[in-house]
Amino acid sequence: MDYETADGSQFSLREIWSEDEGNPEFRGTHITAFVDGNAYAGRSSERAGEMDDADVLQYLDPVPTENIFPLMPNDFTVAPAFDASKHYLKAPQFTYDDRLPGNTFVADCFLHEAAVLERLMKHPHPSIVTYFGCVVRNKRITHLTLKRYPRTLTELKDGDLPDTERQLLRDNIEDGIRHLHSLGLAHNDLNPDNVCIDQDGRPVIVDFDSCLPFGEPLMKGVPHLASDNVSLSDAKHDLEGLRNIECFLHLAPQVADQPGRLPR
Repeated sequence: MDYETADGSQFSLREIWSEDEGNPEFRGTHITAFVDGNAYAGRSSERAGEMDDADVLQYLDPVPTENIFPLMPNDFTVAPAFDASKHYLKAPQFTYDDRLPGNTFVADCFLHEAAVLERLMKHPHPSIVTYFGCVVRNKRITHLTLKRYPRTLTELKDGDLPDTERQLLRDNIEDGIRHLHSLGLAHNDLNPDNVCIDQDGRPVIVDFDSCLPFGEPLMKGVPHLASDNVSLSDAKHDLEGLRNIECFLHLAPQVADQPGRLPR
């Protein structure tokens, strides 16, 4: 359960259950939050729906800043002043376990995503998210400022679209993937939730926290991929993602079966 309060604080509550499929047992609720720009985490023995805001707050402890927010490199872009009508602020995603001192995995991933976006800023493409820069607080990156888009591909009612428009969506997504591959990068997490639709109806690929040069070890798991080996960044992950999007759009398969090849 995710929600935001009137003062802008953000909360995420995740119930933890045992893995016994026959009779799963409730183990507690993990809580993460951003309050006044600071990261917090906690654990409760109560169900998520049984807690109000005051209950949630009492379980929270500060997460070390260095665990979540990386230091801002000198050559990265500082974001312009926030404009809610134009900008979307992406914060680092963390879990209860990331609260432990010395665990900088989240900060490392966030810095990597910022580095990828900095590179893409120098090599823009209409099917790739527009990035404006980093929000910096106390010399650390707290948010990435991206262009705000009206909806995701998942939220698009493709049943109302003619075949030609669905095909155009798919082809524009492929164009974006081709652009990434030309830079030696694979997205590695292409799915309908990671494609937004802009004001003109064009698809835009977002969420680059799994994007890496070909052959580099993935920093995060990619659960939607069916491939046996997803430990390395590979163009084939994007081909599989594009196949899944073709299925989502009710289009006939068009991606070639050869690994690492997109249709011409």
